Amino acid sequence: MQLHDYMKYIDMACWMACIPRYQWTGRTADRKSYSLAKKSLFIFGVICLIYQIFGQITYLYKNGRKEQDTETFVAVISETFGSLMLTTVGFANIYALMKNRHQIEIMFEELHKIYPRIRDKHFRCQHYYDMAILIMKIEFMFYMVFYVYYNSAPLFVLYWEYLQEEQDLSFKMQTNTWFPWKVQGSTIGFGMALLSISLASFVGVGFSIATLNIVCIFTFQLKLHYDGMASQLMDLDSRQSGAHEKLRNLIAYHFHILKMGDQFNQILNFIFGSSLVGSTIAICMTSVAVLLLDVGSAFKYIIGLIAFVLYHFVICYMGTEVAFAMELEDFMWYQDLVCQVSQLPRFEWSGRRFASVERNLAKRIIFLCEAVNLLYHNIGCIMYGYFVVENTHDPIEYLAEMAAVGSMLGFTILGTLNLWQILKLKPHVEELLKDFEELFQFAKQKPYRTRHYHESYTSYVKIWFIIYTFSVVYYNLQPFILMIWEHLKDSPELSYQIQSGTWYPWRIQGSITGFLVAIICQGFSCQVIMCSILLSQFLISFFGIQLEIHFDGLASRLKGIDARYPIARDQLTYLIVYHSKLFNLADRVNRLFNFTFFVSFSLSIISMCFLANCMTMFDLVSGFKHLLGLLIFLIYNFSMCRNGTHLIYASDKVLPAAFYNNWYEGDLSYRRTLLILMMRATKTYTWRTYKLTPVSITTYMATLKFSYQMFTCVRSMK
Repeated sequence: MQLHDYMKYIDMACWMACIPRYQWTGRTADRKSYSLAKKSLFIFGVICLIYQIFGQITYLYKNGRKEQDTETFVAVISETFGSLMLTTVGFANIYALMKNRHQIEIMFEELHKIYPRIRDKHFRCQHYYDMAILIMKIEFMFYMVFYVYYNSAPLFVLYWEYLQEEQDLSFKMQTNTWFPWKVQGSTIGFGMALLSISLASFVGVGFSIATLNIVCIFTFQLKLHYDGMASQLMDLDSRQSGAHEKLRNLIAYHFHILKMGDQFNQILNFIFGSSLVGSTIAICMTSVAVLLLDVGSAFKYIIGLIAFVLYHFVICYMGTEVAFAMELEDFMWYQDLVCQVSQLPRFEWSGRRFASVERNLAKRIIFLCEAVNLLYHNIGCIMYGYFVVENTHDPIEYLAEMAAVGSMLGFTILGTLNLWQILKLKPHVEELLKDFEELFQFAKQKPYRTRHYHESYTSYVKIWFIIYTFSVVYYNLQPFILMIWEHLKDSPELSYQIQSGTWYPWRIQGSITGFLVAIICQGFSCQVIMCSILLSQFLISFFGIQLEIHFDGLASRLKGIDARYPIARDQLTYLIVYHSKLFNLADRVNRLFNFTFFVSFSLSIISMCFLANCMTMFDLVSGFKHLLGLLIFLIYNFSMCRNGTHLIYASDKVLPAAFYNNWYEGDLSYRRTLLILMMRATKTYTWRTYKLTPVSITTYMATLKFSYQMFTCVRSMK
C-alpha cells in the first residue's frame, strides 16, 4: 500500500478537468503528456464557465425584473441564484487548485516521504485506505450521475415536447443564462448554448470532484499518522534505555504532522470560505426553486441541491474526522434518536457534551397520546378476543383469530412493560451512565480498542434500527395496501381491516372516519411499542459493549505488566480493584434489566408460537406482517442473548492474560496478589434472569425449541 494508490479517483477528476494529474518525486511519471488539445479544451471550458457567471447575472437583470407575477419572479430569482452559486463555487475551485497546484504537489511529496513502510506495525494503512477509497468512489459516481442528468435534461424536455406535438418548443437550457445570439427557436443557437454550458460544467464538476478528493486524501492521511503516533506512544516503554530518544522522535513527528495540517489549511482556506458562503446561499435558493418550478425542473434542482449538500457535508465531515475524539456519548446516538421519535426524554448524565433540548408542551402531549393508546391497545385486544369467542364458530377461523390476538397482545404487553421499566429506572440508568463515563475517560488514555467497538456496535444497532423501521412502516401501511388491492379487484365490499384485531367503541366497518381514527390510534400505539422495545434492546447492547471494552482493556493491561519491576505489584493491585469494579457494574446492569430479561423470554416464547401459526393461516399481506413480527421477536431475544454471550467471552479473557503474564519473574508478593485475581477470574461472569436463567445463546436456543414445540402442539389441534 503506497500513497499513489489513493490517487485513482483524483486522477479521473483531473482527466475531467482537462488538467495534468498531480505529480511528485517518488510517483511514477505519467506516460501521457499534457497535449495541446487538452490545454485548449481546459481554457475554453474556463472561459465558458466565466461567461456563464456573467450570463446568469445578465439574464436576471434583463428578464427576471420583468416578471409581473410574484411567484414567477421569486422562482426565477431562486433558480438563477442557485445556478449562479453552482458556477461560482466551481470557478472558485478552479482558481484555488490552479493557484496552489505547486503547493499541493509539495504536500503530496511530504506525505509520500512519511508514508508508513510495510514493516511499520503501528499504522492501520489498509483500514484508512478502504475508507478513503469508498468515500471518493461514492462522490465520483454521484457527481457523474449529476453531470449526465444536468446536461441531458434540456434534450429530454425538448424530446417530450416534440412527442406531445406542442406548437412552440421551449428550448429551455440547463440554467437561465443570457447569450449574445438567438437561442429561442434556433436549433443551432440552442445547440451552441447547450454545448458551452456542458463544457463549462464538465470542467467545473471535475475540479469540484478533485477538491473533495484532495480534502479526503489529506484528512485520512492525517488520521493515519495521528492514529499511528498514538499507538507508538502507548507501546513506548519508559524503562528501556532508548525510550528518551524515541520520545524525542515522536515529538518531532507530532510537530511535523501539525505543521502539515496548518499548511493544508492555508492552501484550501479560500475553498473552505467560498464553499461555506456559496453552499449556504445555494441550498436556500435551490430549495425555494424546487417548490415553485415544474416537475422536470424541480427534479433537476433536487439533484443540484443534493450535490451542494454532499459537497458541503464532505468538507465539514472531513474537518470533523481530523479533530474527532471518542466519547461515551457517541455510543448513544441511536438511543437518542429513538427517544426523539417517541418523544421520550433522553438519558442525561454529567459529562455529556451537548445539553438536552427541553421537551415542549406539544411533545409531552404527543407522548401522552402514545402512552394512552398503548394502554388502551391492551384492553382493546382482550375485548376483541372476547368477541371473537362469541361470534366465531369455525374452529380453524377461531384458532387463527385467537393466534393473531395473542401475538398482538404479546407485543402490547412487552411494549407497556418496557416503557414502564424505562420511565421507572431512568434515574438509575443515568447514575450508571455517570459511572461508565468516568471509566470511559480513563479508557481513552489506555490501550483500549474503543474505536473498534464503537464501529462494530454502531453497525450492529443500525441494522436492527433499519429492520424495525421497515416493520413499523409496513405495519401501518398494511390496511391501505389491502384496501387498494380490494379496490383493484373490484370487490363489492371493502374489508376496512385495521393493523391488528382491536376493539374500539366506535364504528369502523363502513365508516371512513372511524377507520382512519382507528389507524391513527394504532399508529401511535405501534410507534411507542417499537420505540420502547428498541430502546431497551439498545440500552442492553450499550452496557454490554461498554463492559466488553473494559474487560478487553483489563486483559490487555494485565498482559503488559512486567513482573520484574518494583511497581508491578502496585499496578496489579490497581487492576484487581478495577476488575472488582467491573463485576460490580455488571451486577448493577443485571439488576436493572432483570425484569426485562424475564418478560422478554416469557412473552417471546408464546408470541413466536402464535405468530408462526398466523403465518400459515392468513393471506399473503397479513402473513408478511406476522413474519415481520416474528422476525422482531427473534431479533429482540437474539440481541440480548448475544450481548450476554459476548460479555462471557470478554470476561474470560482476563484469566489467560493473567496466566501468560511473566509472573514467574516477579517476587512472592506479586505472585500472591496475582493469585487473587486469577481465582476471581476463574468464575465466568454471566448475566442471569433473577439469578436463574443465563442470558446467553444457549438460553436463546432453548426458547426457540420450546416455542416450536408449542407451535406444533397448536397446529395439531386443527
